[in-house]
Amino acid sequence: GAGKSTTIKMLTTVLKPTSGEIIINGFNVLKEQDKARASFGIVFQDPSLDDELTAYENVVYHAVVYKVPKKERAERIQKALEIVGLWDRREDYVKNYSGGMKRRLEIARALVHYPKILFLDEPTVGLDPQTRNSIWDHIKKLNKERNMTIFLTTHYMEEAEAIA
Repeated sequence: GAGKSTTIKMLTTVLKPTSGEIIINGFNVLKEQDKARASFGIVFQDPSLDDELTAYENVVYHAVVYKVPKKERAERIQKALEIVGLWDRREDYVKNYSGGMKRRLEIARALVHYPKILFLDEPTVGLDPQTRNSIWDHIKKLNKERNMTIFLTTHYMEEAEAIA
């Protein structure tokens, strides 16, 4: 409809804009894609997990790609999975997860490298209110502690108002 997802795709280097330029964290997303990508986390509307891996393996892979220091990796992964309530299910294959569990895992994956900007495209669709509130509490905490910018699209106006 309004171009919310398209905007996020352009800001995160997934879709090339037809004109103009985009600067994220001081990086031109067309000319410095790798540097720009390293500075943000993304939760897209559509799932992008590897169903053939466990939850833990999905987050480990993301942590390695985003160069989370090895000595911090295990602790950050545990914290991210605990935030979304999946630590006890970390060894389960993603293909056996419900839709809501997959959403929560995507959020954990986006948080593990402590991005400067967190792009969230309808991140809590399909989640129960308790899980949504828990996730928002942690995102607000990260925002304050790490000065992380939140770029959010949502149909839940109360979420948008609360996170702003």
